[in-house]
Amino acid sequence: MIMNKWLANIIITAVLVSLPAGMWAQEPISKEVKVVKPYVPTLSSASKINLLPKMEDTLRLSTDFKYIITPKNFQPVYKFSPLKPARMESESISKLYHSYLKLGFGNYLTPQGELHINTLRKKKSSAGVYLKHISSYGKVKLDNSEKVFAGYGDTDFLTYGKKIMKKAVLNGELGVNHNWNHYYGYDTSIDTSLANEDIRLNFLDIYSGLKLHSINIDSDKINYELGGTYHYFTDKFNNPEHEIEFEAGLDKALGEGQSAGGRLTATVLASELYGGSGHNSFIGIEPWYSQAKDEWKLDLALNISIEMRNGNSRAFFYPKARFEFNVIPRYLTSYVGVEGGLDIYSYKNMLNINPYMVPGQVPEATTNRKLFFSGGFQGSFSRKSAWHLRGSYGLIDDMYFFVNDTLSELKNQFRLEYDDVELGQVQAELSTAIGGSASLYVKANYYFYNPATETRAWHKANVDAVAGLRYDLKNKILIDLDVYYTGKRYAKSYVFGVPETELKGFADMNLKIEYRYTRILSAYLSINNMFGSYQRWNQYNVQGFLLRAGFTYSL
Repeated sequence: MIMNKWLANIIITAVLVSLPAGMWAQEPISKEVKVVKPYVPTLSSASKINLLPKMEDTLRLSTDFKYIITPKNFQPVYKFSPLKPARMESESISKLYHSYLKLGFGNYLTPQGELHINTLRKKKSSAGVYLKHISSYGKVKLDNSEKVFAGYGDTDFLTYGKKIMKKAVLNGELGVNHNWNHYYGYDTSIDTSLANEDIRLNFLDIYSGLKLHSINIDSDKINYELGGTYHYFTDKFNNPEHEIEFEAGLDKALGEGQSAGGRLTATVLASELYGGSGHNSFIGIEPWYSQAKDEWKLDLALNISIEMRNGNSRAFFYPKARFEFNVIPRYLTSYVGVEGGLDIYSYKNMLNINPYMVPGQVPEATTNRKLFFSGGFQGSFSRKSAWHLRGSYGLIDDMYFFVNDTLSELKNQFRLEYDDVELGQVQAELSTAIGGSASLYVKANYYFYNPATETRAWHKANVDAVAGLRYDLKNKILIDLDVYYTGKRYAKSYVFGVPETELKGFADMNLKIEYRYTRILSAYLSINNMFGSYQRWNQYNVQGFLLRAGFTYSL
């Protein structure tokens, strides 16, 4: 301890001796100091040196766990909670009524009535009866301002039934149709007076039909249909005609959008008419093939028609093809096609077209549509609209025309004339829904006729159009409005120096309003020929403004 103190004293003495002498003896300093402002002590910021100690541990420990699992059986306890059953909202089935009655009356002494009686909804069968009548007892003003009786009537009675079997459905019908008319459109240059009974004509059609078709759910099965109809037709002058038609068809899906099939038709006409009698038969055979893809569809067929008339027979072959291409799916489709066919006309068919035809006149020929080319576009602007634009051109042999019969002094009957014609047509259609309660439909046609020998296509218009508006206000008020237009036509004239008679174009408008008071009772008001009278056939003016009102009742 003494030794340590001694050593410390020696070190201190050596340090003091080594200090410079000037530190112990300094000369006095004499300076003048001016104080500008009071002294303010400040402490300047200092930068702290952040040094953390770093230590390396050379001792490393390794974890080594040892564990033993003792298995133990675990029995969970399940607790079931019952779920409430889901309810399916089924679509309500509309109620059916046994009968439907419609009665009305209008000017021109025009009664109207309809009666439907039908069985209620059944799974395997249905049957019903239908009765309809409309007649008129009014007069029409001719070109010489004379009013003539132009009454007409139409009565139809039909019974029908359906049997639904496991794989097929059988339909049958039996009916009678009676209608009457008058040859009131005589040549006004003749001074005459016509008795109603002398110009009255009556037609009677008794018919029946039977059809069987398959209802296979499996697309691999062959579908078929068989059917036939029979008509016995006669007129006031006892001109009977028997018409028998038979048709059969088969088709089958081949997979990958392909299908094939065939169709067979047969028609027999047996008549004993005033203009001549005969037994004519026609057979049609048409095999076909179709294939569809997402972008296109192709239909191919061969139409073979065999005509046996007056002991002579001849065969016709018509290629049929149609190709569709989806330019813009659902919105724009283009197509091209070619087709042909043989049109058969009976005495009954021609009178349905023009009831003022010469009684007992036998159609002398069938119309041979030799070759028709067509093409167009169709599509939609939206889900609620659709449109169609089509053009066609074809050659027709033995196209029929109605011309006034000059063998009759009154010229109030028509006979048939035939000619070969080139026919071109442009057709435009548009349909759209307006909101949720209205719909609009417009269709217009332009025709170009080029007869081989005749100067005109008699009674054929170059332009026709139709537009329809349907409005449904909450199934309470229903409005149907139809507007028609037919362009000018020409009638053949046999007067020297006057080769033809021009028939002016006409427009017509029909309106029907129905108010449904309840589900079983409603009232209606209909107006026809709102724009007045016009000539449908040469010398035949139709009745003008026709107003009818009535009611409907279901039970």
